[in-house]
Amino acid sequence: MAVPRGEDVHALLERAHKKSVTVPAVDQARFLQDVLGARLAAASLGLKDIRTLQSWARGGLIKGADHEHRLQALYRVASALSEAFTPAVAAAFLRGSNPALGDRAPMLVLADDPPAEAEQRVVAAVEALLSA
Repeated sequence: MAVPRGEDVHALLERAHKKSVTVPAVDQARFLQDVLGARLAAASLGLKDIRTLQSWARGGLIKGADHEHRLQALYRVASALSEAFTPAVAAAFLRGSNPALGDRAPMLVLADDPPAEAEQRVVAAVEALLSA
């Protein structure tokens, strides 16, 4: 798939944002397991193991607003990158150090930083990648 340009980048990011707030959490968890793999997705969400993510993917309760926000943010990023490139690129982006994030991997920013701040910073890094 071709890398989007200009207005296409904006439209892609807007679609990903809309999906992150309208797609049910159970479907977001399933998507992340399928696209990123359970281990990478769980680590990016700051979860100690994959069982919690697997529970969410089966419709289990998400305890805490921070977990729900992290799930939405990761879904937003993975959805945009998978649409623009491939799931493998989305996974590589999350694992690799990123100069826009102080050479931290986006997965660590999403897992460790306050969710609203992490989402803003990582989405900006996604936009920079898409606009390059």
